[in-house]
Amino acid sequence: MQIYYTVKNYQFRETTKGKGIIKYYLVDDQGKERVVSAIAKLGFTNKIKSVHPIHHRETPLIDVLSKAAIDERILVDFTEYNNKYPRADRAPKKITAQSTRVVDPYTESLITDMSSITKNKMRIIKLVALSLLVFTAYLFVRQGFFS
Repeated sequence: MQIYYTVKNYQFRETTKGKGIIKYYLVDDQGKERVVSAIAKLGFTNKIKSVHPIHHRETPLIDVLSKAAIDERILVDFTEYNNKYPRADRAPKKITAQSTRVVDPYTESLITDMSSITKNKMRIIKLVALSLLVFTAYLFVRQGFFS
């Protein structure tokens, strides 16, 4: 599949030191506008050194766009890339109900027996630590420590 695009503009915004997001504004042969984003790395002279696609399916397009100029008409050939990385089956997935039972966390006990205590050990430790912290803060407030 080959598609012609015309590069209308591009915009670079630095997100971290030496890296940023570059947006290419394109128009195809049918007049549809498209914005393609990529991650760009800057060189020592603060010029764009390399461009990498965010979505791997846009790799051939980004490779051509990184070398293109504004108002340049480019041809992007996706054939080889599509043969190497075929699209996944787009058949609709059937959604089945797993369970009709709604669990209410306020009424359902998470700890049912001694074996589940060992499975939930970290949760219990966090709960005890938080309780101790709240109790200590309450004692400080009651004694007038913060006033």
